[in-house]
Amino acid sequence: DVERKDGSHSPMVPAIKGSDGLDFAGFHAYYEELIAKTRENKLSPDDFQGTNVSLTNPGGIGTIASVPRLLSGQSAIIATGSIAYPPEWAHATPERIKQLGVSKVMTMTSTYDHRVIQGAESGAFLRRVEQLLQGEDDFYEAVAADLGLEAGPISSAHPASASPLPFTSAAPTAEETVAPTPGEVDEELLQAVQAATSLLKGYRTHGHLAATLDPLGSEPKGDPTLQPENLNLTPELMARIPASILRIGVPGETLLEALPRMREAYCGTMGYQFEHLSSTQQRHWLRDMIETGAHRQPLADEEKKRLLDRLIDVFQFERFLEKAYLGQKMFSIEGLDVVVPMLDEIVTLSHRGGAEEVVFGMAHRGRLSVLAHNLGRPVESILAEFEGSKRIDAVKALAGIPHGGTGDVKYHYGHRGVYETAAGEKISVRLYPNPSHLEFVDPVVTGGARYLQSDFEGPELSHDPKRAVPVLLHGDAAFPAQGVVAETLNLQSLAGYSTGGTVHVIQNNQVGFTTDPTDARSTPYAADMAKGFNVPIIHVNADDVEACSAAVRLAMAYRERWSRDVVIDVIGYRRFGHNETDEPAYT
Repeated sequence: DVERKDGSHSPMVPAIKGSDGLDFAGFHAYYEELIAKTRENKLSPDDFQGTNVSLTNPGGIGTIASVPRLLSGQSAIIATGSIAYPPEWAHATPERIKQLGVSKVMTMTSTYDHRVIQGAESGAFLRRVEQLLQGEDDFYEAVAADLGLEAGPISSAHPASASPLPFTSAAPTAEETVAPTPGEVDEELLQAVQAATSLLKGYRTHGHLAATLDPLGSEPKGDPTLQPENLNLTPELMARIPASILRIGVPGETLLEALPRMREAYCGTMGYQFEHLSSTQQRHWLRDMIETGAHRQPLADEEKKRLLDRLIDVFQFERFLEKAYLGQKMFSIEGLDVVVPMLDEIVTLSHRGGAEEVVFGMAHRGRLSVLAHNLGRPVESILAEFEGSKRIDAVKALAGIPHGGTGDVKYHYGHRGVYETAAGEKISVRLYPNPSHLEFVDPVVTGGARYLQSDFEGPELSHDPKRAVPVLLHGDAAFPAQGVVAETLNLQSLAGYSTGGTVHVIQNNQVGFTTDPTDARSTPYAADMAKGFNVPIIHVNADDVEACSAAVRLAMAYRERWSRDVVIDVIGYRRFGHNETDEPAYT
């Protein structure tokens, strides 16, 4: 249905060709393509040809049933009405509907041409649709497989057995008429409640193992504690357990209704490790934030456009360097482009929290993009360095490099600049220079932030952690491998060294120079070492830009509330070699 400029409506009926040869994913993709072409006025005459059966959905505007009229060339029109309670129950209270076991219904009609389709064939078709909707022949499991989804949650999400049994005229059995003995304990239900608490603990502790964190598409490992059937929890039992007694933040009246939302909270493109924290208050705070989705509020269209523009800036900058200075090292950020808008978010939230400066430290991976986009270093000065020593005067003039240069390479330089937020507010930002020792700069950044947070007046010393925010960007191989990282983490709660919490961002491209993760560390994640220092860890898929922004919001909220370190493990990839002069097949 297309609305014209004058407010009138016009039906457009393009055809999905060869639908009998498509799986569900293919059919859905074709359907979405036609919808997009309709909205953009890009349909061609070919899109309307070859239609055998037409589908119409008057239920989308509330119509219960529709018997449309056939046009020339149409064999049948299948119409689906609204999914709603029968009219006689439309105004009943939810409690009464649930008590009586009234279900929503949908009316489907088949208007057919007798010359092509016989009445019995039409009836058989509608019966077949009913069978599939009831789940026969593993219909929902097949749809899940086509879409690449786990079949278990879909097939058991809303079973018919979860509804009360219908009334019958048969006389009740003796068992049904016997009232329970006062004080009698329903052991089956008690066991189910105990199993439910174990299931929820499993999601909070091991949900990250089932999260879709790898943008390269590897299957998550999963964990047996996340499967209700392993705890003898049936859909019928889960429907009897009120969510209100389980202390969970996700919506839903029963465990059966809440469980898919728990899976969405803990097993999406973000994963969390926080149950190792020794503070009960911090664990409860993180549970509430994650399960209520306080950090995952949908972004406004303007925010989405701003994120897209930022990613385009990063892409265009690196593609230009790659093509203009072929074979020169720049240690591309490719595969972790989202780090730049994540740093934007950190700086913006730091300013809102009262910070006067944000202090960064990082190794060489992606450093040129951070310098250009987050620190405001003039792109002209970066390009002048690529031009070589013949332009050293221009380099010194543009970048403010000391006379004679620094003796270091361009992707080790630091910079101090001013960052302007989307609201036009300004805050100082500083990136410390760092040699090739990767994590060597970590304690320098935290020490620099501590200095900026302190006031010295004679013998008096005052410390305000809000004044500066330290941010460290780590490599996934260097984070567990270099001892200076653990030494820096150990400083977070010491009275003479604390900074109110350092935000650690692991730029995880899943390879360390030439080393695969399985050969680089003894833990599943690059960030696991942080657990030994009572630090929460947020894992996030680098290809989900909105989730990466949500990870920053949660990390900054945790720092503001608890004044402690927090780790964001951004899992991406590396498209090129270790540097642009390497052969990718080797590095």
